[in-house]
Amino acid sequence: MKRILFVSCLALLCVFQAGAQEIENKPFGNNLEKLNEDFPVTDTLIFDMPNEGKLILLFNNKEYEVSELEEKFSLVLKETTKFPEFKTLVYRLSEEYPQTKTDAVILDLESEYLPYVDQLELTAVIGMDFTGGDFTPVVGGRMMFNFRKFDIGASFTNTVFFPERIEGNIKVNSNWFANLEYRWDKSDPKSNIANMIGLGILVNENKSQLFKGTTVQAYYKRKLNNNISLQVGVIATENFKTFYPTIGIRFW
Repeated sequence: MKRILFVSCLALLCVFQAGAQEIENKPFGNNLEKLNEDFPVTDTLIFDMPNEGKLILLFNNKEYEVSELEEKFSLVLKETTKFPEFKTLVYRLSEEYPQTKTDAVILDLESEYLPYVDQLELTAVIGMDFTGGDFTPVVGGRMMFNFRKFDIGASFTNTVFFPERIEGNIKVNSNWFANLEYRWDKSDPKSNIANMIGLGILVNENKSQLFKGTTVQAYYKRKLNNNISLQVGVIATENFKTFYPTIGIRFW
């Protein structure tokens, strides 16, 4: 990867050349004009890629040190092997707006141009919910198709209910749900596991003691760390006449 730096006296020329290119992370409304008034472009950093692609960074030298930007973006560009051929990308750098911050620009480059292979993921579902006043273990399996910016798939889960003992005996009540699920994470270009939403329907062949009639569930799952997620949702049963809020944890 070749690197060329134009600073100070050539900044205006570079801005003029970049003017024909659309800024990839342009702030909303007239914020770009305001940004150029408060922090005018004084320096331009240009990265020439082996495939004739080009990355142009426009910035004010009061906000950034050139050497730091060179180091940060050189590391990123070594990994972004899917950088488009014969295309020039222009980014405006400033810490004044969320989309122009250095970390946001690096995330955008990683999200778009890191190499990625679509794959099939098979995992187990293990957890515990508090459902309508009762603790209900949840077990099952999940199949997800992993894409660059999102995952989509399905799971088959059993919400296990333990009713009161009858003559000292415990009869375990299984409640099997078939679920469609969607997963995403805008803050991590290498994984989509942070957030998940799901929608499922009860498919029991045997009569359920916890749910009756048409029963569906909707839920949101948020990853807390590498091992545990928090899941909240609601289950509508008795043909949408009764609603059970749910909250619980999932492992992995």
